[in-house]
Amino acid sequence: MQLIDTSTFTTETVNIPENCTMHDWMQIHRSILLCKNAASKWLAQSRAYAVGKWGNEWTADAEAQLELDLGLPQPEAQPSLNPPDKSRGIVTIEGLSQKFELWQRKMEDEITTWDTDRLNRALELLTPFEAQAARIRSLLG
Repeated sequence: MQLIDTSTFTTETVNIPENCTMHDWMQIHRSILLCKNAASKWLAQSRAYAVGKWGNEWTADAEAQLELDLGLPQPEAQPSLNPPDKSRGIVTIEGLSQKFELWQRKMEDEITTWDTDRLNRALELLTPFEAQAARIRSLLG
């Protein structure tokens, strides 16, 4: 079973023929975008299948070995910023940061149009973050 056209796609490059038409290029690029969009869903479904059939430990070991075999970059170990008993909780500092960055990107232009009440409310909500960041900066010396 061949899943992709190996004359076009390899693990190192995409081969686009010199005589490629606009339509051909759009089909190739559409395939790439589809794969990009679907990859995380496919990985999650594949992992769930393997975990259900052979267990979490075997799946994690197998996936790590496959990633090594393919030369994929290994994730760097990052220190946990949450207590051990809460590291699987709903809210983590990493999650808060991601949500804040998303909010900031969406609201950046609009903030300049806010009235005093909205500005004060935003400042009230952001002050604990600012205070904690100052505390962490002081601990760094």
